[in-house]
Amino acid sequence: MKRFAGPLVLSLVPLALLVPPAALAAGSAADAYREARAHLAARRYEEAAARFEAAAATTNAAAAAAAWFGRGEALYGAKRWEAAMTAYDALLKASPECALAPNALYSRGHAEHQAGHLERALATFTEFRRRYPDHALAAACALSVNTLSLALEAKARQQSVAAVTREIAAINASVHAEKYEEARAAAERFLQARPGHPQAADLRYLAATCAYRAKDFARAADGYRAFLAAHPQHARAAAAREQLAESLFRAGRFDAALLLYETLAIEAETPHAEARATLAIGDCHAAQQKWDEAERDYLSVEVLQGCDALRPVALGRLADLYEKKGQPEKARQLREERNRRFPGL
Repeated sequence: MKRFAGPLVLSLVPLALLVPPAALAAGSAADAYREARAHLAARRYEEAAARFEAAAATTNAAAAAAAWFGRGEALYGAKRWEAAMTAYDALLKASPECALAPNALYSRGHAEHQAGHLERALATFTEFRRRYPDHALAAACALSVNTLSLALEAKARQQSVAAVTREIAAINASVHAEKYEEARAAAERFLQARPGHPQAADLRYLAATCAYRAKDFARAADGYRAFLAAHPQHARAAAAREQLAESLFRAGRFDAALLLYETLAIEAETPHAEARATLAIGDCHAAQQKWDEAERDYLSVEVLQGCDALRPVALGRLADLYEKKGQPEKARQLREERNRRFPGL
């Protein structure tokens, strides 16, 4: 972040003009004050700060205020921001109504800015505008308020981006570690907080998939349904529909799964996709012990063109079906046929 250094107020309000002549009479405090001014003019900031501190020991309130202000300016020049703030605060606490109080408040705002305390600096400059709307530094103060407001907005955006990046990284780490329930819960919390985030679609799909891998099939079905409702044109919509049907099947909701698989079979764009949906239809019927319907479904895969990879699967499931129907001989013959036609499976 680019920061600006406010001009030393010494260049705007000469300190000597603000110190009563009586305060410059002979004495250790007055000598220290004059020495401090000389050091400051020569940019010997540390020496100036030390002598201004000695000068602040005077019992004259106006002279002490000028010394504290000078110490603040010297420490500011030395880039000792925190110490400069302390000096300005000493003036403001001891002499809040003196002529240098506005300058001290303004300079403290710049020291806070330089120290990285942006919120405090903004509050200080805002207070200056409220208390001294007609001061000669009011316009410069308004510019500082605007600059700090923009800087804080940018900082907030950066922090938000960083927080999002960390959250997504943590979700991905949980997935890679196969902590699916943890990943799903984190993804859902993310979506609850940021439903319109650009990666919301991917995270909704991920949450549903994590629920599926955690074998929470009812939750997975709800997740895929929510994904499809929110993102019907997403590139993963087709996969989500298949996963929704599979989740419904594994959750024991066979009627709902069957309806969806029938739709997938009708809308299939390739023979392989149609055969895959038809097999699943047979599985739904078999799970409901509708043996004849299941047999018809498995046999229909045999006659579909362009689905050679699924034919041995259909034969195997058909053989299992015959076993369940109490036809072990028919099941044995079908398995032998499958082994003959598809050796090595």
